This record gives sequence, C-alpha cells and structure tokens, in this order.
Amino acid sequence: MTTHRSIVTGLNAAAEAGESVVLATVVRVTGSSYGGVGARMLVRTDGSTVGLVSGGCLESDLAEHARRVHESGRSEVVRYDTRDDDDAPWGLGLGCNGLIDVLLEPLPPARAGYLAKLLDRALSADKPSVLATIIKAPEGVGAHALIIGNRIEKTGGWGKDSTLAKATSDTDEVFKAGRRGLVREIGAVEVAYEVVAPALPLIICGSGPDVVPLARFASELGWNVTVVDHRPVTDAHTNRYQGARAVECSDAAKLAECVAITPRTAAVVMSHHIARDSAYVKALVDADAAYVGVLGPRGRTEKMLADLDSKPSDPLNNKHRIYAPVGLDIGGEGPDAIALAIIAEISAAINKKSGGHLRDKKGPLHTPLAKD
Repeated sequence: MTTHRSIVTGLNAAAEAGESVVLATVVRVTGSSYGGVGARMLVRTDGSTVGLVSGGCLESDLAEHARRVHESGRSEVVRYDTRDDDDAPWGLGLGCNGLIDVLLEPLPPARAGYLAKLLDRALSADKPSVLATIIKAPEGVGAHALIIGNRIEKTGGWGKDSTLAKATSDTDEVFKAGRRGLVREIGAVEVAYEVVAPALPLIICGSGPDVVPLARFASELGWNVTVVDHRPVTDAHTNRYQGARAVECSDAAKLAECVAITPRTAAVVMSHHIARDSAYVKALVDADAAYVGVLGPRGRTEKMLADLDSKPSDPLNNKHRIYAPVGLDIGGEGPDAIALAIIAEISAAINKKSGGHLRDKKGPLHTPLAKD
C-alpha cells in the first residue's frame, strides 16, 4: 500500500515534468521474499528511486538494469533465484531462499501518467481489485488490465481480443494466491496477476497538536486521511496535516454529510470536547464505520457510550466496533507514541489480527485478501 501510493505520486510527478522513468514491479515470487507480488520501485533517469521491491537487497542491482532498459526502450523481466545457499552469481548475499521475477518497464511521460491513474483507481476502489500484466509475449510485454468487479480497464497492447477475455475471465484463484500472486499461460502469452488492496480511509475527528503525528503516520502508510475540524479550514490545515485532506464540519452530528463513511472506514475521535466527541461517535456508528477509536480516559468514554443509542436489530453492533481507550498497549509517552499505538491498533483491527508477537504466530505470516 505504502509503495503503491508513493509510486502513484512519483509517476504523476514524472508525467507532469515530461520525464521518462522505469518502473520495477515484482511479478512472480517462489519461496521467501521481503515484498510480495506487486512491490514496486520507480527509477528516475538520474538514478534516484521511489519505493522498494525488497529490503534493500535488490534495489541497487535493479537500478543498473533499469538504466539499460531506459536506453533500449524495451520492457524485460529480471530473475533473482536464491533458492540455493550460494547466490554468488548475483554477488548480493541475499540468503532469502526464494525466486523473484521483476518486470522493468520504460515509461514515457504519457504512459507514466496513465499507469498512475490506473493504480490510483485501484487504491480508490471500495473493494480489492486485480491487476493483470503481460510479462511474456511475442509482441512485447508490459500491457496491463485492471479488474474491479465486472469493470475492466486496459492499457498497452493485448493483441487478440480473446487474450484479454481469457486473462480477465476468472479472478477467484488470484485472490486465493494473495501476495504470492499468480502467473497464467494463455497460448504464447504469460500474464502475471496481483491483488491490489484499496487504500484505507481514515477520518480523524479533531485538529489539535496530537492529530499531527497520527495524520503523518497514516499518510506515510498510504492511507487516505481526512482531518475534520469544527472550524473553517484554512491554509494552516494544509501546512499542518501534509498528505491529508482537511474538511470543516461545524455540526458533529452531521459528520456523514461532510465526509464519506463506509463499512471500510476507520475513524479516531479526538476533539477533546465531550459533547462533540459523543456526536462524532454516534454519527460514525450509525454510518457503520469499521473502526471507531476514542481518545481519552475509560470513564469519559463510558459516559459517552451510556448515551449512545443501540440499533434494535443488533444490540452489539455499536460496541464491538468502538475501541476505547484507543490504541494497542505498547508503552511509550507523548503524541508520537500514542499515534503509533493507534495506527498499530487500526491496522490490526481492519486486518482482523490480534496485534500479538509474530514469533508466537502459527502458520503463514500473511493471509490472502478477501475478494469483497
């Protein structure tokens, strides 16, 4: 997610500046890897990069390959196979025991801008989507098709119409594959698939100094952050909450009229005004927000919840989505530590994780994304 958002920003910047770039994308993974299929790195002509495809093991080598791809103007797939103990051929000392295929695409400004729009649509969708990419074909590689539900948007040359139809006909297997992705052969064409999770929408109700680190951390994670203030929005909001959108909502009870709230929305209520916070909580619960965190002492929140109406059809519908006091118990003092605890809890709750130690986890570290 983080990589996707930063890549979109980088692609748009390149398009606006009239700059050609090379995009490196992990398209196949076998065995262990730092990043799953869909991890991306943007390489500029000056050698600077945006994003990561590994933990730093492959980036410098890929930058060298990207220079060649930029000069040739032809896409290619670079393979790193470290399943043997000795990865001396690469001279990288990876020790990851995995195979990674990375697609390198030269993108002139117009293509960079269009691919940015394609990725941004996936991040802005209300459900996970599938991105299909041709990685081997007689006519060349690098064509993309974004599949969101029944809607398909393509870029590049897919050759015969039957190729695109077959490539986009069934995505159930792709969702089951998760971060390892999937590669299919369609005649002489190979298509790599990845699941793109939409960006998490986070609403922060409040605009005090303690909102700043929370908005910053969430934005750096690639979340779509909205800061809600009961006062008029000015340029100061833009400067203070960089990477976030600020909106005015003078009546907290009408929050759903000021910002979009969906069953995917996470929200943190922290205006430090009990009546306003109570109205925010009720509006969020009534709109079925997935996560509602409330900053403040337990007694304060219990007083607020005592006044909260429950839905007759489901008495627990309100309480089980309210996290108060907000945040995981990770220790630390001050706004930054509190923001970190909140971010960690939101991530755990939205991904249906316990927030425990990975060393105690049984089974795979990563689970596939649900289709809906």
